[in-house]
Amino acid sequence: MNISIADQQLFLAFWMGFSRWIAVLFQLPLFDNVSVPMTVKVLTSFLIAFAFFPGTQGTLIAEVNMVGVDNIWILMMFHTTTGLIIGFLVKCIMSLFVAAGSILTQQIGFASVSYFDPTQGQQVGPFERLIEWVMIILVLSSGALVPMFKGVYESFFSVNFLNADKLLKTPEYFVLFFKSAFSASILLAGPLIFANLLMNLVMGIVARSVPQMNVLQVSFVVNIGFGLLLFLGISEEFFQVSFDLYIEKLGDWFQFLSN
Repeated sequence: MNISIADQQLFLAFWMGFSRWIAVLFQLPLFDNVSVPMTVKVLTSFLIAFAFFPGTQGTLIAEVNMVGVDNIWILMMFHTTTGLIIGFLVKCIMSLFVAAGSILTQQIGFASVSYFDPTQGQQVGPFERLIEWVMIILVLSSGALVPMFKGVYESFFSVNFLNADKLLKTPEYFVLFFKSAFSASILLAGPLIFANLLMNLVMGIVARSVPQMNVLQVSFVVNIGFGLLLFLGISEEFFQVSFDLYIEKLGDWFQFLSN
C-alpha cells in the first residue's frame, strides 16, 4: 500500500506546530513524570497540536513558503527551540515552589530525609513533593492551565520565524524572570527561615544557661516539631500566596508571548 501526501505544505505546517507543542508539553509538571508512558505523551501532544492547528495554519504555511520545502529543517529547529524555551519558562514557575520546599526541608531539619523518586528520577524531600502536588491540584482545579494553552497558541503569531529575533531582543525579561523566581522562593520560605533563626538564638541562650544539657540533640527535635507546627499554622496562607505568585508569573509570561 502506497501512502502519499496530498498537500505537502499543509503537512509540513502541521509538523512545525506539533514540534513546538510537544517541546512545551513534555516539560509540564505532569508530562515530565517518567511514569507517564511515552505513547501517552506523544498522542496527547498530537491531539492538542491538531486541535489548535486551524488557528495557526496560516502563519505556519507562510513560514513554510518563506524558507521553502528544501530548508524545512531550519523551521524545525526554530519551532523546537522556541517550544523548549517557552516550556522551560513554565517549568521554572513551578520550580520556584519546589525550591521553596527544599529551603523548608533544610530549615526544619529534614535535610537527611530525602529519597530517590523513580517517577521524577531525582532526590526529593517531603516538603518538595507536598508543595508540588498541592500546587498542581490547585492549578488544575482552578483552570489556570487555560492561560498557559492560550499563551502557547498566541506564541505562534508573536514568536514565529517572520520575527525570530524577538527572543533575542528581550534579554532583560529573562533576567527579571529568574530573579523574581528566586526572590519568590525566599519569600515563601521566609517565615520558617525567621523561625529557625529565632530558635537557634533561643538554643544558644539555653546552651549558655544550662551547659550540661545536650543542646545539639535537643535542637533537632525542637526544630522539627516547631517547624511542622508553624507550617501547619501558615499552610493555608502559604498555598494562597503560592497560587497568587503562580498566577502573577503566568500572567507575565503570557504578556511576554502575546506582545
